[in-house]
Amino acid sequence: MGARAPKKQDELFWDEKNGGYFSAGADDPHILIRMKEDYDGAEPSPNSIAALNLLRLAQMADSKDLRERSGKTIRAFSDQLTRVPTAMPQMFCAVDASLAKPRQIVLAGKPDGADARALLREVHAHFLPNKLLLFADGASGQHWLGERLDFLKTVAPIDGKAAAYVCGNFVCQLPTNEIAKLRELLANQR
Repeated sequence: MGARAPKKQDELFWDEKNGGYFSAGADDPHILIRMKEDYDGAEPSPNSIAALNLLRLAQMADSKDLRERSGKTIRAFSDQLTRVPTAMPQMFCAVDASLAKPRQIVLAGKPDGADARALLREVHAHFLPNKLLLFADGASGQHWLGERLDFLKTVAPIDGKAAAYVCGNFVCQLPTNEIAKLRELLANQR
């Protein structure tokens, strides 16, 4: 995939034997026992966040490896999820996201433009918990993602106005820069 963060996270914290992530590195001399947090309290556990982040990155890069790593993290806590489901609500969000069809919404245009902000407000007006929202402004980030997701190479504004591309499983509907049409497309995403 080329992303350094998941590789470094795996190098420092991954439990190769049982899956999931330890809360401390193996080389920390102050730690007697390496623990894996399995409780989403006031702050979600690092494993719940790791599972969600891996899923999001997998969707951004269409990476089977990252999707599998997220699944291994979820499975590492399957006993806890079965025995005490209320202990890991954020991990259940990861389970839900792992079962959902990938949904992408790409806004093409200048992120600070009034037209793009209007489209963004409409996107945020809909409850779409597992969506991946990306901005395509023609900068290097779009190029990097376009190397991983072909459809991002051609995403662009329409007639000089910001446009929204609503996609399911990496297949996009016709783009629009009309709020009413975007509302209709998003309603069909539920």
